[in-house]
Amino acid sequence: MQSTVKKFYQHGAVQGTVAAIIMSNFVVTILEKEYDPSTVQLYKPLWVALDDIFNSIFLVELIINMYGSWLCEFWKNGWNLFDTLVVFVGVLTMTRADLGPFSDLKMLRAFRVFRLFKRIPALNKIITALLRAIPGVVNA
Repeated sequence: MQSTVKKFYQHGAVQGTVAAIIMSNFVVTILEKEYDPSTVQLYKPLWVALDDIFNSIFLVELIINMYGSWLCEFWKNGWNLFDTLVVFVGVLTMTRADLGPFSDLKMLRAFRVFRLFKRIPALNKIITALLRAIPGVVNA
């Protein structure tokens, strides 16, 4: 059944839907910071609920991806590692546990939009090229 799940997950419509959800999450985050700054937070329950919904969707998406391209194939992909880290941080924030100094990990959620690079081949090529150029630039 894994090959069926993998084929489903890699289908263009599914990837497009996930990209739209990522963009929606990005827009909601922008709206939250613009209209309800962290010093005031008049609509905190709304933002928490939306964040939990997005975190849940991303968790389901990660589980489907993980199941479809199980173990070695999944963990060899750097974007999957990044997705796992971001989703893990999202799940931690859903627990409402006091994370102490690790509460700063919530900042990683802002980088969810980078997950689009995995889904849009042209963006992925640009980012991959930029990352490959870093060692040469550092040496210079």
